Amino acid sequence: MAQVAVIMKVIPGSPEANFKKITEECVAICKKYSDTDMVNVKEEPLAFGLKSLLFNFLMEESIGDTEPLEEQLSKVAEVQTVETSDVRRAFG
Repeated sequence: MAQVAVIMKVIPGSPEANFKKITEECVAICKKYSDTDMVNVKEEPLAFGLKSLLFNFLMEESIGDTEPLEEQLSKVAEVQTVETSDVRRAFG
């Protein structure tokens, strides 16, 4: 089966949220779905000091929908919003 590159966008509830803890928990969840042990994390400024976290990783296409992953990530403490930002087939 093919691999897909997935980017999950996680937005904490406030600028004072514990970004380190959120990142650690979200990376652990993403690794359960990841085809490799590598999950790239990027912080992206939004507004008023609030940042979103982008989690980029490879996933086996046969897993299918990312909705179960979104549900698990949304249960992390201090997370307000989770969305699948991008999914596309990986080549190479």
